[in-house]
Amino acid sequence: MFDEIEEQLRQILSDNMKIDKALVQKGSKLEDWGGDSLQFLETVFEIETHFGISFPDMQNEKISDFDGLVRIVKNAIEVSQNGTA
Repeated sequence: MFDEIEEQLRQILSDNMKIDKALVQKGSKLEDWGGDSLQFLETVFEIETHFGISFPDMQNEKISDFDGLVRIVKNAIEVSQNGTA
């Protein structure tokens, strides 16, 4: 079961990475979805725009799977709403 943020992320990833939404599951690895670094950067920009957030420290954070991406997005949303993580 996915929460609302996870479901929105699944849709964005599916649309931007041109993959079947069923491939975007908890624990799934980003490398399994194919695509290239430019495609991933465009997807990150779409995520930032959709949620009204930014990932200023993203270069320091290695994202290797869907769970890591969800964690980063949820933290960024919390920071944008509350000013703290």
